[in-house]
Amino acid sequence: MAETGSQFDCIAVMGVGLIGGSIALAAKSCGAARSVIGFGRNRDRLAAAKSHGVIDEAATSSDDLSRAGLIVVCTPVDRIATDVLAALQATEGTSTLVTDAGSVKGSIQRAVDLEYSGDRFVAAHPLAGSHHSGFEHANASLLPGRLCVLTPRGYPTVDDNVQQVRRFWERLGMRVRLMSVQEHDKTLALTSHLPHLAASAVASLVEPAILEYASTGYRDTTRVAAGDPELWSAIFALNKPEMLRGIDRLVSALQQCRIALDEERHQDLRGFLQGASEARRQYRDDPSRPDDGT
Repeated sequence: MAETGSQFDCIAVMGVGLIGGSIALAAKSCGAARSVIGFGRNRDRLAAAKSHGVIDEAATSSDDLSRAGLIVVCTPVDRIATDVLAALQATEGTSTLVTDAGSVKGSIQRAVDLEYSGDRFVAAHPLAGSHHSGFEHANASLLPGRLCVLTPRGYPTVDDNVQQVRRFWERLGMRVRLMSVQEHDKTLALTSHLPHLAASAVASLVEPAILEYASTGYRDTTRVAAGDPELWSAIFALNKPEMLRGIDRLVSALQQCRIALDEERHQDLRGFLQGASEARRQYRDDPSRPDDGT
């Protein structure tokens, strides 16, 4: 049975961009929160987000955060640990919970743990997004049906705070899974971070003089390469150990294909392509996956 009534009277979103704005809109539309405070450093951008109806209040002072029952930190991944600690400090002595939307978990959790030993921070990663940025592209429908991974410090132990944060993401329509920070970073390196790097590598090989001949194969393979370079370089750096292992695996796979092609081992090459085709089919046929039209 769907929950009725608001889970939180007020939540705060730190970083009102694509993800933060979408969370704000979804929280209000599904009743997870009655109102949303947008917190940031740029008063003009916050005022614009408020005028667009993305947030209800704009705040640049941490004093305003104490009114929120939940703070969702959606700032760039290399700032999240600092902003989580600032949110925890601003709400010290309260029951306010803090979660985040960072796509790397281990480095964030370790940085927070150096200065905070409490249980009000529950790390999260909503697996939703776009190559667009800014609250202008925020949409409450970005989240429902997508997966959100929680990596609580005490995993696999789950306390009431973890359950509350879990219910919040579920109220937004997301499917929630729990795992360790290590498992998260290893998994996401292969399913998200490495594909972005591979797409960027392919895009970099095609010079402007031959772009006229690029069609759907180039378009589909390189779509995510249009993402923010500053954001993605930070993700790669913060997930360095798993990215290096992933790159080694990718290079090894390409090298095996090169050898098979060079030595005319066509059966081996077909076997590799068949395995990749089957993996892609399994993704495509899973009804819980985003519909990519293929």
